[in-house]
Parts: sequence; structure tokens; C-alpha cells
Amino acid sequence: MTSSTRPILRSHANPTIRRLVRLRDNRRRRQSGRFLIDGWRETAAAVQSGLCPEAVYVSANPGSDSGKQADAAASDMVSATGEAAWSDWLPGDEFDLDARTVLKATPIIQPVSPAVMSRISYGQNARGAVAEFLQPDWSLSRLDLPASPLLLVLDSIEKPGNLGAVFRSADAAGVDAILITGESVDPFNANAIRSSLGTLFTVPAAVADRDQVAEFLNSRNILAYAARVEAAELLWECDLTGPVAVVLGSEAKGLGNHWRSCGGHPVRGIRIPMSGSTDSLNLSISAAVIAFEAARRRQSE
Repeated sequence: MTSSTRPILRSHANPTIRRLVRLRDNRRRRQSGRFLIDGWRETAAAVQSGLCPEAVYVSANPGSDSGKQADAAASDMVSATGEAAWSDWLPGDEFDLDARTVLKATPIIQPVSPAVMSRISYGQNARGAVAEFLQPDWSLSRLDLPASPLLLVLDSIEKPGNLGAVFRSADAAGVDAILITGESVDPFNANAIRSSLGTLFTVPAAVADRDQVAEFLNSRNILAYAARVEAAELLWECDLTGPVAVVLGSEAKGLGNHWRSCGGHPVRGIRIPMSGSTDSLNLSISAAVIAFEAARRRQSE
């Protein structure tokens, strides 16, 4: 991966830079089928999961040799992800438009000025690199689950930071997959990716509407539980050792009347015991408690 002839992009009016800035808009990002990842760690996690960046934009110091900076960045990227993650990529200095469609191409390593990096980065602190990816296929049909999976279903989640934090907990607890209803926040939101610390790409996931998720669970005989603050059954008392999915609702409204049944079968409500005056936890904390309790139960079986 070399780009020693590429000049540093310095102008905010450059068409590429303007396009990248537009990808920060949720609607335009979804329409484009592309998304951005900020930082080497998160980019490395995406590459290790099998995704291939179309381009990686790296911050170049003023007055530096742009080619050496870009080549050093490419070397750092390979080191961070491991050479095996790049072994199937096609060689070549230039990006191949045809290869892009099958995600088998060497990405552009494009140096940009610090001012431009601040413009295309998310938040206040630029982290040295912004990578552009094609959005992967997160359909239910692509999930490859074990015989007795543990799933989390996130229904109408509103806050991208919470979504990312759930992925971190799921990754740590060994959750087999996360199913996200289409009513939820876009998982490729920059804040969701950042909050996940790259685990958005390490935990298998799918996005579908509520009915499709329910049909998927029913067709695979996966027992659904609904996390509800008003439920009578305590988390410690329910059996989480078989094929199980736990459904969590929105931060503000919970699950409401949704998920009272799944495939014609009643869905049992469960709750985390509370000793204090509060009746609920933050969504991401609730997901972590449930995931680790399920993991503990399953390991002891």
C-alpha cells in the first residue's frame, strides 16, 4: 500500500472532502451506503472483521513529505490489524473501481492537512485517521449462529452511545449476536462506532424490522425474554441456558406493548432486582448485567 505521489489535501472545498463531510449527516450516510470510522483502533477492528476500506485519510504534519507519512500510516495499519487481515487483498498502488464492488482492493492512503482532518473527523479530537467503508450486509440471513445461541435484541434504541456500549458488553460477555430493529438508531452513526471501541465489528449483528426479528427467533426455536421494569420474574430466577434472546427497549419508553408475544407464543418478562429507590438502570448497564448473568449461567451448566 503506497501513495507516495499523493499530495496533501488542504482545501475544505475539495470535492472529496465535501463528500466526506456530508457522510456525517445520518440521512445522507444511509443514502450513500457508506460510512466513516474515526481512529486506528476502530479501523483495525473493522478490517479484522473482514471489511475493506475504500480509502484511509491520515493527518500529515505541515511541511512533511506526504508520501512518507502516508506510507508510514499504511505500515502502521497493517501492524495494527495483523498481516493476515490483508492477505486476500489485491496488490497495486491505485484503487481499482471494479474491485471495490467485491471489497478486494488496496485502499487509497490519502494524507490530509490537520485542518482538513479536523473537518472530516467526528467530535472535538481528531485521532489521526478517518477510514471510509462500504456499509456491510447486516441482514438476518447472513447470521451464522451456534446451536444454542445467546442473543440480545435492541428495539427502538434511540441513543448511539448506548448502542455502542451494548456492543462492548456483548463482546466481553460472549453474546453470539445482536439483533437491532429498524426503528433503532443507525448503528453506523459515528458516536455508536466510537462508543463501541470497534466491537461493532466483532459481534455478529443484523438489522431488521420487528416482525422479521420475531419470525427469525420463532423459526429457530429461540426463546425470547423481554426486559421490563414491571415484570414479576427476576433475572436470577429465569433459565438462560438454552437458545435465548433477551429483548431490551428504548431508553425513554421501554418496550411498551411490543414483544408481548413472539410467533404466537407469550414472551416472558424479566427484571433486574433493584435494592434502592430507582426502578431501572441505563440501557447499556442493563444489557451488560443481563449478558454477564446469562454467560455465568451458561458456563456453569
